[in-house]
Parts: sequence; C-alpha cells; structure tokens
Amino acid sequence: MESLAAPAEPPREEKRAPSFGGVQLKHLVCGLLVLQNTGAVLLMRYTRSMPGEGQYITQTAVIMQEVMKGLACVVLLLKDEGTLASAWEKPSEALKTSVPALLYLVQNNLQYVAVGYLDAATYTVSYQSKIIWSGMLSVLLLGRKLGAHKWLGIVLLGAGVATVQLAGQSDAAKASAGDAAVSGKAVGLVAIILAAMVSALAGVYFEKILKGAKVGLWTRNLQLAGYSVLVGYAKLATSPQGAALRAGHTSFFFGYTKMTWVCVTMNAFGGLLVGCVIKYADAVMKDVALGTSIVCSSLLSVYLFDFEINALFAGGIAVVIYSVFLYGQRAHCCGALDPPDAAPKAPAAADVESPSKGAGKP
Repeated sequence: MESLAAPAEPPREEKRAPSFGGVQLKHLVCGLLVLQNTGAVLLMRYTRSMPGEGQYITQTAVIMQEVMKGLACVVLLLKDEGTLASAWEKPSEALKTSVPALLYLVQNNLQYVAVGYLDAATYTVSYQSKIIWSGMLSVLLLGRKLGAHKWLGIVLLGAGVATVQLAGQSDAAKASAGDAAVSGKAVGLVAIILAAMVSALAGVYFEKILKGAKVGLWTRNLQLAGYSVLVGYAKLATSPQGAALRAGHTSFFFGYTKMTWVCVTMNAFGGLLVGCVIKYADAVMKDVALGTSIVCSSLLSVYLFDFEINALFAGGIAVVIYSVFLYGQRAHCCGALDPPDAAPKAPAAADVESPSKGAGKP
C-alpha cells in the first residue's frame, strides 16, 4: 500500500513594506530628504550672499518654520481624520512629544557653548559622532541589531562627512589654532560630544514614540511643532534679540524678504520629511540621509560658489559614497565582510526522498 505524504503547508504571506509607485516608502522619503536638505543648504547660502538678505533674526525664522509645519499637519489631519481631536485626546502621549523638543533645546545650547571654545575643525569632526550615537542608542533603546556592515558604514559615514566639512574649513582652522586654552577646549569638546549625543537621543526617542503607540504621524508632528514653537519663543525671549523686540527697537519680521519665506517654507517641509523618514525607516537612516545631503551640497558648491576641490574633500566624498553602499550591505570591504545571508534554497526534487522509498513492504 502506497503511503501518503502529508499535505504541504501553504506559503506564509510576508508583510510587504509600504511603497509608492513601486518604490519602498523608506527609500523614497530618504531620497526626498537628501534633495530637500541639499537644496535648503544651498538656498540659505545663496540668500546670505545676496545684498539685503540675511538681516532677519534667525530665531524668528525657526519659530515660523515650526508654525508652518504645524499648519501643514492641521490640514493633513483634517483631510485624513476630519478632526484635530487626536492631538490632545491622549494627554500622556502628547506629553511624551515634549521630550524631543526639550532635548533639541538642550542640544542647541550645548552647541553654542562648544562654539565659544572650539575651532571649526574640532567642532565639525566631533559633532559628526551623532551618527555613531544614533546607532548605539537605537540598539539600547529600540533593541535593534546592527550587523558589521551597518556599524562600519555608520563609522565611515561620520568620518567622511567630517572630512568633507573639514576640507572647507581648513584655512579657518589653521588661523584659529592655539587661540583657546587647553582647559577651554576640554570644556568645548565635552559640550559638543554631549550635543551630538542629545541630538541622537532626540531622534531615537522620537522614533520610539512614533512607532510604539497608535498615534498618527501627523498628530505627532503637530504636537512636536507646538512644543517647538513654545521652546523657540522661550529661547527668543531670553536672547538679546528678544530684549530688542520688547524695547521696540526691531520687529518680529524685520529683514524678511521673499527669499526668506522660501527658506522658511523649505525648512518646514524638511521637518515633515524628517518625521516621515523616522516613521518609515529609522533615526539612523535619517542621519545617513542628512550626512549624504551635506556631501551633495558641498559638491554642488564647486559649481555654484566656486568652491575649490582638494585632496581632503575628494577623499571624504569617496568615503561617504562607500559608507552608504556599506550600510546598505551592497559592499563587503573587498570580501573582508561576509555578504548578508541569502534565503535558503529549496531542495531539488531529486534530493527529496519519496515517502515510499525505504519503507518496508507490508
């Protein structure tokens, strides 16, 4: 009598990543963030070089970009849900969103402290450690596992971006060498390392609350924009510019031009994109995209602003490009790293022993 084989289990359906036009959303939003941040940097540099531009109070521009980001979230929430109730119906969740805003405030203050003690070169190189901090914190707070490819890619990306920025500041760095005392540099170094760590913590924490609770992306961004406006006003009120505003010596929108509003709008759009990248990818990919945009804007500056390429700049560009491929597991350090495990191949039909083979005859 012929034995019957057990019926094969139906293949499990894999959860497909969200996509748009055949492109995974995480890749799409990362690419858009690179383009947006590259354009924003070039546009701000261009407007600063134009006569009559750049006279506005920087903190007011930061506040206005958060206001615009919040208004965009209001429109998107009304379109999707028809109400804004989700922004405050869970007070505990709304309170969690205040943490990144406060962390960014701490980060900005630490950066101001560091600038006063460090030369441009040390500041630039040290601040790029935030990419490495993002990787470490994503492991500690999110339980994420990063393989050798990703760790090496993160380290090389930080080094490459720092090298690119350093190439454009080498002269300033030489001029400022020896200006600060050793003790002052130690204070500055601690401040900038802490700023990098706080920046990474804010990004990873925002990813945690964005993916950990059933709260919509636009709700989180609206909450974050609201807290950021409050923090921005507090920072403006305690600054010399705030004192000038209260005394009536200047106005909130003093120095604003059409190009200023274009910059504010582009930065507001970038804030929304950062939230999308963290939602559909992760905080580390956000830093990878921002690091790549720094390189792209520096490269385009060669043609737009007569920036001169030197060996340091070219080397940094090469390291960044390679690190991106390495992080995406498309490069393997000339075979030093094993490629990611491929899916196990199904055994050939000839290799599968028939249920009737080897069975004793009745």
